[in-house]
Amino acid sequence: MTRAVRRRRSPHGFQCQRGISLFIVLLFIVILSILGVTAIQGASMSARIAGNEADRTLAFQAAESALRDAEKDINGICTTSCRTNPISPETADLFDTTCALGLCLPNALAPIWEDKANWTTAGRSVVYGGFTGAAPLPVVSQQPQYLIEYFKLGEAFVFRVSAIGYGANSSTQVMLQSSVKALK
Repeated sequence: MTRAVRRRRSPHGFQCQRGISLFIVLLFIVILSILGVTAIQGASMSARIAGNEADRTLAFQAAESALRDAEKDINGICTTSCRTNPISPETADLFDTTCALGLCLPNALAPIWEDKANWTTAGRSVVYGGFTGAAPLPVVSQQPQYLIEYFKLGEAFVFRVSAIGYGANSSTQVMLQSSVKALK
């Protein structure tokens, strides 16, 4: 005798469910949660990158301002706190290896801008506006600084300016250099 297999029916006439739809919905929720977390992490990483780039741009602009300030210092353009002896080829004896007041002779062994002491020791580098009277820059963590090297290039006298600028975060630093031909 063959027996037919009967399925159980619920009191309302529907077949009993086995829970597969619940498992599928939970799986979709887990997948969507992972996608959401990944999207949030990507957005926060993009925001950090944008913030760091903005801070680097601020440091670059501060270093650029220090270069312009040094050029004004070299050309004797100042409103207050001017140098007692203007910078010129005739005052070359003001430049020395200790970089006093930001005036340096080139070092044959190591570039002066690589010596951290020239940037951190008081009286060696010139702080932005120190000899031109320029107003301090806002927002930066530290005012930019510069050093001026003096050397002869052929028949011309040249000043090489090294400047360092800081962003809103003190660890963000940009160093720039420019050369200025001395006016005779």
